[in-house]
Amino acid sequence: MEGSKIIEYRKEKIIKWIKNPYNLAFLGVLIFAIIIRIYYFFLTYNQALWWDEAEYMSMAKAWAFGWDYTFLTVRPILFSFISSLFLRISVSEFLPRIFILLISMSTIIGIYLLGKEIFDRKIGIVSALFMSVFYLNLFFTYRLLVDLVSLAFYTFSAFFFYRYFIKKSVISLYVGTVLIGIGTMFRIPTVALLFAIVIYALITERLKLFKLKEVWVSVILFFLTISPYIIWGYIKFGKFVILEAGKWNAPKENILSGGISTLMNYIFLFPVYLSWIGLIIFVLGLFAMYKLFIGFDLLFKEDNTEIKKYLYLILILIFPILLISFSLHVNEDRYILNSFPAIFIISGYFILTLYHFLKGKIGKIIVILIIIFLLGYLSYFQIHSGDSLIKNKLSSYYPVKEAGLWLKQNSKFSDKILSKSWPQIEYYSERKTLMIPSDKEELKSLVSSDKNFKFYVVSIFEGHDNWMYSFPQEENLTIAQIYFTDLTKKQPSLIVYNLR
Repeated sequence: MEGSKIIEYRKEKIIKWIKNPYNLAFLGVLIFAIIIRIYYFFLTYNQALWWDEAEYMSMAKAWAFGWDYTFLTVRPILFSFISSLFLRISVSEFLPRIFILLISMSTIIGIYLLGKEIFDRKIGIVSALFMSVFYLNLFFTYRLLVDLVSLAFYTFSAFFFYRYFIKKSVISLYVGTVLIGIGTMFRIPTVALLFAIVIYALITERLKLFKLKEVWVSVILFFLTISPYIIWGYIKFGKFVILEAGKWNAPKENILSGGISTLMNYIFLFPVYLSWIGLIIFVLGLFAMYKLFIGFDLLFKEDNTEIKKYLYLILILIFPILLISFSLHVNEDRYILNSFPAIFIISGYFILTLYHFLKGKIGKIIVILIIIFLLGYLSYFQIHSGDSLIKNKLSSYYPVKEAGLWLKQNSKFSDKILSKSWPQIEYYSERKTLMIPSDKEELKSLVSSDKNFKFYVVSIFEGHDNWMYSFPQEENLTIAQIYFTDLTKKQPSLIVYNLR
């Protein structure tokens, strides 16, 4: 009898939750996002891996099967470690892809919670809709990379840290700390959130926050969370692995000017990311937060939560872009994904501000229709952009995958391969693969000194020097396998040569 009462109580709670129109709207966004993602999942689950994907999955194979692979300090370990557990269950990329798919869904929940916590449910729902259709989120849902995982942990951590500042929830502080630590082990720049949090605390709480016990407990908790990665790095490389990873692609000169140039390039790409209408909405959202810029001194007042929430959004927006711009000097869309939760929340804030401003002037129904049109257009833009990008890249590097699988079937385990696409070839062939040296004489010396080098692979991918294409003819190498870009088989895309 007691059990039936509990079931009935839970049933009533679920019904009550669903009857709430805001909950129903969010559930609708979530279902919509699931449908879109499942459609593209079955379209892409067999696509070829890119360079970075192959490195992460090769690390996973090394852990799962004791496979010989040269680890690099630049690659964080957690995604590969988790994927290695999946590979023990099923020797394919299916389960790691399911993992990324679930992470993609979690980003929508995370931004909803963050938007709701900072403003309200309406803004949470609008920002969740933006994230559900965001074309970069869609595209990287189907790539075995760590950037989307970083986005999820960044967003949830931002939510829990904000709860701590507003509600003084110590548990939220600890949960946020652990999540950002885990996110850092997936992708090191996830730690950019901590810079934003420290700056926010210094401005709003000043030094008194750093006298609190829970703050120092959270610092210890962060280092305990990432300690497995640090310990592994010292064992594997004999160095502080996070610092070594940072050095890998760090600019050697012109840090300031290069960083500014990279930052400006990202800014100029925002019409591509958001559409011009989306960009205008975002910029107007920044203007709607004008109190932050004209009343900065009010931040020092305890009760000024409105300006504090604006500051929090600005900080969690700018730090991912700043960190990447000045530490890498490389423009790649996925590197700044962590800035978009704040961008979408600010955009949602403007849309709701517009609604409240216009509803008394032109009527509630008309304003609702305008907003539905805006949201519909922006959603269409993002889905269309995502659809084009996913389908255009669907067959990219497929000849490399085919060549790798062919080499696995037509070589001995001791055979070695030379290729510019070495991570992908090594992953698919499961044969030791080295990068083609940049100097012809060095290549000749390498081949003559090690008789296990049996195959030489050139392709239209990765950017080969001209001599690399002519080398097989000069050395009278025979063609072992060839792949074409056209049905008439006149344009080769990849050629495998026998070295012996």
